[in-house]
Amino acid sequence: MFLDRLLNQDQMPVLERMLQFTSARHRLIAENIVNLDTPNYRQKDLSLARFQKLIRDRIDLRDRSAPGAVGFDDLSDDIDHPTAGILFHDGNNRSVEQLMTDQARNALMHNLAIELLRKQYATMEMALKERVG
Repeated sequence: MFLDRLLNQDQMPVLERMLQFTSARHRLIAENIVNLDTPNYRQKDLSLARFQKLIRDRIDLRDRSAPGAVGFDDLSDDIDHPTAGILFHDGNNRSVEQLMTDQARNALMHNLAIELLRKQYATMEMALKERVG
């Protein structure tokens, strides 16, 4: 009970949810890259802006609620079919440059979340070992 509340009251649930989001988004971007030459293939993506709004709203709700009352596990990701870019004669809306940019940006966001989560766990470990960092 104590450990569960300790793990879920800080930013750890937000960072874990961010890792899940970036992993799912990375899979979709990789699928888009693989299907660059597939006729009539429409790109799939997860909306970063919508995810950030969901997280922001949930954090605001958590701040107004009792500790441990609000979780982040039930946030859902809806797959979008972006329509930006040129629709080619084969019905595909590919953009290699945009896909590579999205992949790099997503990887940076994923690595940032991993590093922040690692720091959170290291701080908790130091506190449990009663050491001052």
